[in-house]
Amino acid sequence: MRFGATRSQIYDAQKTARAKWADTENGWDDEVRRDHGEKCVEELDAAVNDALRAIDQLAVLFTQIRHECEFPG
Repeated sequence: MRFGATRSQIYDAQKTARAKWADTENGWDDEVRRDHGEKCVEELDAAVNDALRAIDQLAVLFTQIRHECEFPG
């Protein structure tokens, strides 16, 4: 199983979402935006970061499993 392509797609989507959110500040800079940023955008961004870390951990684990299965003992 290869995780690189999926991780890359998620990371790219996160990067794009961050940029689009930052662009909204030009025309929308009030308490509602800040509240939405804290309650939705930042929480989603943190969840994506957690998912990316989990993918990295799984990639290491699967590499280790593959190596141990191919070269036992």
